[in-house]
Amino acid sequence: MLDLTIGLSALQAAQQGLAIAGNNLANASTPGYHRQIASLADRTPTQIGTLNFGSGVSVADIQRAVSTQLDASLSSQTSQSSFVDTSLLSSTQVEQAISTGTYSPGTQLDKLLNALQTLSSSPGNGATRQAVVSSAASVANALNMASSDLRKIQNGLDGSISGVVNQINSLTTRIASLNLQIANQVNQGASPNDLLDQQGQLVNKLAELASVQVQNTSNGQISVVVSGVLLVADGQSRSLVTGADSSGNTTVSSSETGTAVTNAGGQLGALISQRDTLLPDFQNRIDALARQIASSFDKLQSTGLGGSGGFTQLNGQRGASSATATLNAAGLGFPPQVGSLFVGVTNTATGQRTVTEIPIDPQTQSLTDVANAISGTVSNVQAFVNGQSKTLSLTASPGYTFDFTGGVNSSPVTTFAGGSTTTPTAGGVYTGTGNDNYTFTFPSSGTIGVTPNLQAQVTDKSGAVIGTVNVGQGYIAGQPINVANGVTVSLAAGNAVAGDSFTTPVVGNPDSAGLLSALGLNTFFSGSDAGSLSVNKDLVADPGRIATSRTGQPGDTSNLQRLVALGTATVLGNGKQTFGQFSNQLVSDIGSNVQSLTDQQSTNKLLTSNIQSQQQSLSGVNTDEELANVLKFQHMYELAGKYISTVNSAIQQLINSI
Repeated sequence: MLDLTIGLSALQAAQQGLAIAGNNLANASTPGYHRQIASLADRTPTQIGTLNFGSGVSVADIQRAVSTQLDASLSSQTSQSSFVDTSLLSSTQVEQAISTGTYSPGTQLDKLLNALQTLSSSPGNGATRQAVVSSAASVANALNMASSDLRKIQNGLDGSISGVVNQINSLTTRIASLNLQIANQVNQGASPNDLLDQQGQLVNKLAELASVQVQNTSNGQISVVVSGVLLVADGQSRSLVTGADSSGNTTVSSSETGTAVTNAGGQLGALISQRDTLLPDFQNRIDALARQIASSFDKLQSTGLGGSGGFTQLNGQRGASSATATLNAAGLGFPPQVGSLFVGVTNTATGQRTVTEIPIDPQTQSLTDVANAISGTVSNVQAFVNGQSKTLSLTASPGYTFDFTGGVNSSPVTTFAGGSTTTPTAGGVYTGTGNDNYTFTFPSSGTIGVTPNLQAQVTDKSGAVIGTVNVGQGYIAGQPINVANGVTVSLAAGNAVAGDSFTTPVVGNPDSAGLLSALGLNTFFSGSDAGSLSVNKDLVADPGRIATSRTGQPGDTSNLQRLVALGTATVLGNGKQTFGQFSNQLVSDIGSNVQSLTDQQSTNKLLTSNIQSQQQSLSGVNTDEELANVLKFQHMYELAGKYISTVNSAIQQLINSI
C-alpha cells in the first residue's frame, strides 16, 4: 500500500501546485500581490526493518516572494511622492490666487500709478480723476480677491487635514484587526500570505497619508509608528485627533497619550506645511503689500488738498475698539506713534492761516483725549468721537477751513520788544521734509524799504544761520522774498528795531505720529489689510478730493508729483523694494516653488518606477513562468496518475495470481 500512498501524495502535491500557480495567474494584476511559491519536500520516510522507504512528496510551505527592504523603500518613496504631489496641488492654488494675469495686485497697482501719471498732465480733468479712483478700487479688489482665495485655500486645507486624520485612524484600525487574523492563522500553522498582502497594502496606503515606520513583531504581526506616534501595537490601535495651538497652527496628536505628530510626511505633512508655513507667508506678504499701499498713499493724501481746498468737515474712516483706551491698545490697524499732528486753519475771508501743533503720545492718550486736545488747542476747529463707530470727526467754525498740509503760518509770531511797527507775512510752499522754526531777527534798526542795508537774519530752531533777506533800500514793502526751501516772507511798510524778531513754523512732516492714517482722516484708502482694503468712500463720492496739491491753489500739483513718485519709492523689503519689485518677487517666489515641486514630482515618479520595477521582478507574477509551472504540475499530476494506475494493475495481477 506504500506505493499507492506515494502516488496519492504526488497527486495532492501536483493539485496544490496547480492551485498556487493558478492563484498567481489570477492575481497577476492585483495591486500589492506578492507571488506565492510552492515549496515541495519529501515526506517522512517509512522504516521497514532496517530500510527506510520514501513515502512521497508534500507541499511543505507556501512562501511569499517578498523583500522587506524593497517594501520599506517603496513605502518611504510613496510617502515622499505623496508629500510633493499634495504640496504641488495647494502651491498651484496659491500661485493662482496671487498671480492671475491682468487681475493680479501687481498689475492693478501699475495701472493706478499710470493713471496718476496721466492725471499729472491734466489735474483738473474730472474723467481722469475718476480713472484714478477706479484704478485704486481695482487694486483693492485684486488684494481682496487674493486674500479671500488664500482664506478659502486655508479652509480647504483644514478640511483635508481632518479627512486625512480620519483615513489614518481607519487604516490603523484595519491593520490592527488584520494583525489578529494573521497571528491566529500562524498559531494554527497556516501561511496567511493573502492576509499579509492585505496588511502590506494598508501600510502602503498609510504611507500615502503620512510617514510610516513598520516593525515586525511576532506571528506575522507588525507595529506601526505614524509620524513619530505609535498607532498600532499587535492587535491594538490608537487614534489621532486634530487641534490648534495658541498661534492658530495645526496640531495632530494621539488621542490617548497626547503625543504630537512631528515631521509628518505624506499628505498630512504636506497639508500641515502648506497650511501653517507657505500659506501664512504669502498671506502676510499680501497683507504687507496692502498695508504699505494704504500707508504710503494715505500719508500723502491726508496731508494734501484737492481742488476744493481745505475742509469744513471731515469724518474718520478707521475706528478704534474703544474711545477711552490708549491709542496703542485701541485695536487700530495702523497704530500711531509718538509724534505731532499739525492742523492748519484758514480764515476764508482774510486768507490768514495758522498752523497749530498737537503732540501725540499713543501710550497715554485715548481717542477722546485726542479729540479734546484738538478742540482745546486749535482755534475754530471742533473734534468729537462718534460713540458708535469710535471714529474721529472734525468740524470748522463758519468762515474757516482746516487742513493737514503743514507749511507755514501766514502770520508769524512777533517778538517786537523794541517797538518795531512793520507787519511780517509768511508764505510759499515749504519743500523741506522735516519740521523746523524759522526766526527772523533785525541786526539793526531802520525803515522798511528805505534804510540802506537793512536786513533780517534767518536762523533755524538750532540757531544756525540759514540766510539773510534785504528789507531796506530797494525792497518794495509787501513783496514776497524767497527765504529758503520754498518759504517766502514779506514785510509791510514800517520800522524795524534792532533785536526784534518774528518766528514761523515750517512743517514738512505734518503728521509725524501717523495719526491721520490710523484714524482714516482724508485718506486714500480705508481698511488695514488685503482682506479689508477699499477706496475711501469720500473719494468714490467725489474724485475731486484727490489731493493733487499742498496749497489748494489751481495748477499746484506738488502733492500729485509725490503720489506719482511712489512708483519708484523703495518702501518695501526693508526699504529695498518698490511696489512693483515686491509684487514681482511674490509672483516669482511662488512660481519658483511650484516649479521646484514639479521637478521633484518628475524625479519621484522615476524613483518610484525604479523601485516598483525591482519589486515586480522579485515579487510580481511572471505569467510565462506561472504557465510553465502549470504545465510542470500538470505533467506531475499525469505521471502520478499513471504511476497509481500501474501500481493498481500490479496489485490486481498479484491478487489474481493467488
